[in-house]
Amino acid sequence: MGIYLRPDSPSYWMSLQIGGHRVRLNTMVDDPRLAKEIFAAWRTELARQRWLGPPPPEYHHSVKELIDQYLAVVTPRKAPASQNRDQLVLRRFTRKWGHLLLQELNPTLIEQYVIERTPNVTFATLSKELGVLKAAFGCALRWGWTNRTPFVGIHLNQEGDSRIRWLTDAEELLLLKSSPQWLQDIIAVGLDTGLRPGNLLGLERSWVHREEHVLIVPKEHTKTKKLTVTIPLTQRARNILYHASTSSHTPYVFLTDTGRPLDRHYVHVVLHRCAKAAGLAEMCLYVLRHTFITRLVQAGVSLPEIAALAGHRDIRMTMRYAHLAPQHLRNSIAALEERSIGRSENGLTTNAVRNSCSYVQV
Repeated sequence: MGIYLRPDSPSYWMSLQIGGHRVRLNTMVDDPRLAKEIFAAWRTELARQRWLGPPPPEYHHSVKELIDQYLAVVTPRKAPASQNRDQLVLRRFTRKWGHLLLQELNPTLIEQYVIERTPNVTFATLSKELGVLKAAFGCALRWGWTNRTPFVGIHLNQEGDSRIRWLTDAEELLLLKSSPQWLQDIIAVGLDTGLRPGNLLGLERSWVHREEHVLIVPKEHTKTKKLTVTIPLTQRARNILYHASTSSHTPYVFLTDTGRPLDRHYVHVVLHRCAKAAGLAEMCLYVLRHTFITRLVQAGVSLPEIAALAGHRDIRMTMRYAHLAPQHLRNSIAALEERSIGRSENGLTTNAVRNSCSYVQV
């Protein structure tokens, strides 16, 4: 065991017993001192692997490779609106970090991006952008492309902390008066069903069930892909959807004059223009959904019921609207107070207070 010279080789060889087998390697050097150093390094590496395991694999995938793979494999499984978002957001990250290897993108670079981007967008928008890249790195971990993610310790809040924009009854009337008939129908259905913009504009005739007067969005068309959303229809929504479903000869309810599905960007532009004419600010399709949920909260509907109607998988999403119904909370406290008064009249509260005071004195 050690280094030695062979008659048929000018360089030194080294020999070790590994796992019950003799292993011999050529050091490729003829200097005995250097050969001893190589032999010592070999023994050290073998010992390290024995106690610490094999060395981690070397990763050579770039950020651009990851983004291209994500867009090719994961993005096509998403809804059309999410596919457009992925393309737009990841194109930005390709330009900025595409040349880096995955292990070279670190939390410091992410935080610098947050600082640079914050003056131009809200934190919610920024979180959604980074959320797409974070999801791509989650795939890289599963694919074995990397053993770490640069998002450790990075807090993302995709819902934002800004106030929820919703329409009052007066604002709804102003918006409807300023809108063309086709947009009025979309606004009314959006307000009465709370559909997400993608489901609202892509609403299909097969989702409308006339017998039960309900709208059923199949789970494969929902955001989570896990919940079927059932929404009973108001009379206004029924009239619009039944008429549109009868007159349409395509799978979709809302169409252009040429019979093609509506483009979300076009609808947003027209809606913004009509809202501006009505003197309304901060208007987008999501305001219709916020208004639907807000009106349910203000009507005293329970949060679990609202979550079911809105398609919220996590009731914490619904809790964002709870503060919009303070009167409902006051009624709950009033009920508690009435109970306390009743107990006082029966002598229960007085006895409880007396017993409590006695306990403190002791």
